[in-house]
Amino acid sequence: MKTIKKPAKSLMIAVLALGMVGGMTSCKKEGCTDSTATNYDADAKDDDGSCTYASKSYIEKLNEGSTQTLNADITANVTLPKTAYTLQGGIHVKEGATLTIPAGCTITADPNETVAYLLVERGAKIMAEGTSDAPIVFTSGKSSPERGDWGGIIICGKAPINNGSEAEAEVGGVKYGGTDASDNSGVMAYVRVEYTGNAINAEKEHNGFTFNGVGSGTTLHHLQAYMGGDDGFEWFGGTVNTEYLVSTGSKDDSFDWTFGWTGSNKYWIAEQASDAGDRGIEADNQEDNNAAAPFSNPTLENLTLIGNGRTKGSGDAIDGIKWRRGTKCTLKNALIKNFSGYAIEVEDDQTVNNVMDGSVNVTTVQIENCVEGNFKFKMSKDANGDRGPLPNGFDENVWDSQVGTASGAGTGWTDGWTKSL
Repeated sequence: MKTIKKPAKSLMIAVLALGMVGGMTSCKKEGCTDSTATNYDADAKDDDGSCTYASKSYIEKLNEGSTQTLNADITANVTLPKTAYTLQGGIHVKEGATLTIPAGCTITADPNETVAYLLVERGAKIMAEGTSDAPIVFTSGKSSPERGDWGGIIICGKAPINNGSEAEAEVGGVKYGGTDASDNSGVMAYVRVEYTGNAINAEKEHNGFTFNGVGSGTTLHHLQAYMGGDDGFEWFGGTVNTEYLVSTGSKDDSFDWTFGWTGSNKYWIAEQASDAGDRGIEADNQEDNNAAAPFSNPTLENLTLIGNGRTKGSGDAIDGIKWRRGTKCTLKNALIKNFSGYAIEVEDDQTVNNVMDGSVNVTTVQIENCVEGNFKFKMSKDANGDRGPLPNGFDENVWDSQVGTASGAGTGWTDGWTKSL
């Protein structure tokens, strides 16, 4: 009888082990193995393609560059990674959020929108720092752009104003003003806005740049408003300072202020287009109370205002500068030319009194081709529309000695980042 040998012990162990491995392989759990998915299964060994993902938020899409349309409010910090975007509707940067825009970025208003604008609310910031070689440009999306194609840029801050402790902005239904003179709304440098001035209603239109109660902690320099439908730049109170501003082809005033603005400013240029333009500067303290405090009282140094020689539709002459309604101002080194009216007109009792006490003053001004003359002073109108006589002792020749040669703003600093008529 033949003896059958039993398998070696080691062989039996190998066979058993192989069977166990095969069994384990066949029992692997399938499921979603991506930890970023909403249905991630920590016990799954094989991915079965069932992973699902939450929709990314608008803020997340902006930050990663997967959307290049600004069509909702900025409610958290956003740093735009691309250099081309479309602006749809009125977009607000909300309190606590910062919008950062890269140098060389172009933001184009959607031509199919009723109105597009960008508004930075109190407590929010904009960081828009272009360069002379790569400015940031906001412009019209129309194939044949023209004035009023979109709104403009509005910044609201917490600095003092003189029309209440706070006020409501003309655009956006938000508040501005407060008690923080050094409030910081961010930085805008080498930024150009084109074809702004969309009408808000029959009485109000957007400006190129509007600064509502903006504080001195904000940095504003090398800004251009080009071919806008209303004012190029307008200040409603605040304490913000500026340098190197250019208003080109504005349909209304090139520069305008009211409600107690007190900034220090250097290097402004206004150049009117041949078809439109009102005053180079129109400046108020407050219409309802010309003596409201704090007074509008900016300092302007190195200024060039170039008019187009036109009159208004009614035939009225247009002044280079109109100081009225109680404003104060210090003007140094100004070139004013080609206006159909006076170079500088001072209007209303409080404003004339400010001239008398030296809080409206002019140092070194060059005047060329201002048809009606150099300076004009007028008191307030009475109920019949008549103006009273100038105060006793008022010197209408108070600034004549300051007329001579002025360098104004110069021009070399506009190269590269501005647009010409």
